[in-house]
Amino acid sequence: MKRKYVDVICLNDQAGNVTPLFLIWNDNRKIPIIKIKEICPRASLKVGGSGLRYTCVFDNNRIRHLFFDRGKWFVELQDNML
Repeated sequence: MKRKYVDVICLNDQAGNVTPLFLIWNDNRKIPIIKIKEICPRASLKVGGSGLRYTCVFDNNRIRHLFFDRGKWFVELQDNML
């Protein structure tokens, strides 16, 4: 597994909550986040790093963990996915 840093379009509300809406992939594709199932402080045991882990459902019904760590967003990718 590798850590893949990504751009994320978020909603920052008046209460200070951050809600990711879209993940921007390398080829500038905007991938919508359909639903956030869970937000919790966690470490990525597969690639290291810690922070907030967002369990996200994407438009293809695939569930992935999106991490916010020290001001950067990343996802965990298998080596053959790059």
